[in-house]
This record gives sequence, structure tokens and C-alpha cells, in this order.
Amino acid sequence: MKNIKKAFYEEAYPEKRSKLQLRSGLSFLYNLFRSFEDYREDAVYRLLPGGKTLADIGCGDGNFVIRSLEKYENCFGTDIAGTRISATRKKILKLPKKFRHRIRFYNSDADEKLPFPDRSVSTVTMIASLEHFFDPFGIFEEINRVLDKKGTVIFQVPNLAFLPRRLTVLFGGLPLTSEDDTGWDGGHMHYFTVGSLKDFLKKFGYQIEIITCSGIFAPVRRLYVSLLGADIIIKAVKKD
Repeated sequence: MKNIKKAFYEEAYPEKRSKLQLRSGLSFLYNLFRSFEDYREDAVYRLLPGGKTLADIGCGDGNFVIRSLEKYENCFGTDIAGTRISATRKKILKLPKKFRHRIRFYNSDADEKLPFPDRSVSTVTMIASLEHFFDPFGIFEEINRVLDKKGTVIFQVPNLAFLPRRLTVLFGGLPLTSEDDTGWDGGHMHYFTVGSLKDFLKKFGYQIEIITCSGIFAPVRRLYVSLLGADIIIKAVKKD
């Protein structure tokens, strides 16, 4: 199973990937209003509390991990796609020497054990990754293990209950949550709503601090995230 997953994501995310093309129905509107977009990585970055160690699960191109060096003493990233990790390691070599010892990338499957000791991480982030994992429950068990006593988890996922997706179901269609045409719905295996995430985090002993979203006209969308947000961003703190 691991080899199948690894091969899928390495094919989907080669070391040099062409810019993602939006589906035809959305491309015109997106380009028209792109200057009003609050990009998901920017929205997550603003929520980072800072601290000793950050671990980004499903780190992709590694740019978010590198950027987070401004707020953390050490920053780590994991990704199942060796192609992406290879690219991130090349980026480390381009950093000033004083930063290189503070950052590391791991080629590992988050559905298995995370490559970090118990209670060694201050903040865990997941941006556009939780929906790809086989077992979100297993992921959060591992997050609970590696987070320190009052650690923070911040993650971003597509919102299944986004108004256009609700209308798609109403008229008998299948709502897609990825703009990537790789595999089935871009490889998304799970779907989330604000309500389901509240229940999920409660089971794992987290206190939600912020529920927000990113995207075009994000300030308006944040007035009613569960209906207007195309995605959901949650910041939650581990309880004692």
C-alpha cells in the first residue's frame, strides 16, 4: 500500500511541476479577482504562535517550512513524495549557512509513525494534506504524541459544505474539493465540514481557538465560514 501511495504522489508532484490549471468554469473568475485572494499559506502563517519547533506534515515544496524559520528555532517538514523532498533539500543548500542546521525534511508517510520524539514539537501544521491521508484518526494520535504539553495544531482542509458544493449535490452532482485533475478528486480521500471538525477535535482533547478560511474575498467569507468558505482553517490547542 505504501509503495502505491508513494508512486501516486511522486507522479502527481514531480520535482518540477507546471503551474496548476484551474478547471475551465472557474479560471476566468479566478484570474479576474486574484488580487483579492488571501492565499492559504499566508492565512496559516499569520496564526503561528512561534516557539521552539514546528513540524509541517505534507510539506510539499517546503516553502512554508523555510518561511517559518522566522518564528521557530527549528522547522521540520515531512512528505511521502520523494520528488518533493528532493526539491526541498536543494532549497536548503541555497539558504545562508546560519539557517541550514535549523531545518530538515523527511521523506516519510504520515499514515505511519511521525519521525519525531514524544512531546518534541511546539506546533504542527497541515496545509491541504489531511484530506489525503488514509486515517485522520491515526494522524491525530501521532500528533498528540509529538506535541508538547500545550502544543498547537493548525490545519487547512477543503470545506465540503461550501455553498456551491451544496448546490452541486442538490442538483445530483458530485462536489469536487480539488482543482487538481490527478486521480479521483486530486487524491482526496476524506471530506470535512466545520461541524464535523469540531466534533473530531473534541474527541482528541483540543480546544479550538480560531476557525477561519482563505481565498478570494476572504474577509467576507469569514463572516460565515461553514457556508461561504471554500476551505476551513482551524487553530486548536492541546488541553492538559
